[in-house]
Amino acid sequence: MKTRASFVQSIVTPCVALLALLSGCAGFTEDVAGNAMADSEDVTPDTGTKDGEGLPDISAPQGTSDPVEPTPSQDIGHSDIPTETVNYEVDKSVAARFESAKIRSAGKLVRSAAGDSVTIVLEINGGCVKEGELFAYDQNFYFADSKTFAYSFRGDTLLLSKISEPDPYEADQQKYEESFIFVGGTSGKLDGIWKHSQCRYREDKMYCMNDGYDQYFKFDGDKVEYRITDREGYDYMQTVFVDQLFDFLGSGGSIQLETPYYYSSTEFGQERSGIVILEKTNTSVKFTQAERTFDLSVDYARYKDSLHVTLKSGDVSCEGTVR
Repeated sequence: MKTRASFVQSIVTPCVALLALLSGCAGFTEDVAGNAMADSEDVTPDTGTKDGEGLPDISAPQGTSDPVEPTPSQDIGHSDIPTETVNYEVDKSVAARFESAKIRSAGKLVRSAAGDSVTIVLEINGGCVKEGELFAYDQNFYFADSKTFAYSFRGDTLLLSKISEPDPYEADQQKYEESFIFVGGTSGKLDGIWKHSQCRYREDKMYCMNDGYDQYFKFDGDKVEYRITDREGYDYMQTVFVDQLFDFLGSGGSIQLETPYYYSSTEFGQERSGIVILEKTNTSVKFTQAERTFDLSVDYARYKDSLHVTLKSGDVSCEGTVR
């Protein structure tokens, strides 16, 4: 369960303001749609998302990035004719990242008789259940989350496709086909380790996202494993949280401490709030605002685990933690 905190608006007194920013004094407000990997994975790069439970849901977007016009080789048509195999070095890298992933799920893979679709069933065997006011581990607890996809290959990529419902806020309410793009395996062969590229086709256009974690599937006969690991070198300083922090310093409001994983350009937040960037890495930034200097750092971040950030100004240092 994530800790949430609301934030005071005043920054007249540095200590009060900084503590309110990052120490979690009352509980965060949440105003963004959550999503996971299979029916709500692709979202606008500057829109916050969060993980779900069960089978990753990769098919119904809550909004998308600007479309990337496909090149002729990215044509949306489905070809089942393998053309080439993936480079071994890429395959080796994907396999190594898969093995190091911390978040793991397993289940069954059901293949259609025609060999053109699969049903992915991720299972939970045993779990913590509440009995009255007590919590206990029930070894007989079972939950299965399943999704069915058509699959095909294009060059060295695997496409998992399905017909999706439009977002209820979209003007066009017609159903559409979208295909999620995976890399790292062998073209023409479903079995193997595949990395979700964070890109998909929706009809004839490609959309991509840039979140701070990578997702993998390993298909092996009638078995499937799903793993998530944090992306190496991810830029935590170009995220929803930092953009909201800049806005807060300029005009007050609230900040979602649990959203550093989701990409957002901070350019407009900087301009609105008079932020001047002095130094920046992918995990820290030094900046000035209203003649005051701030140092912000993401000290620790692990997907579905915990997050620790520090904000300093002068002799005031405040920390925020989400577990």
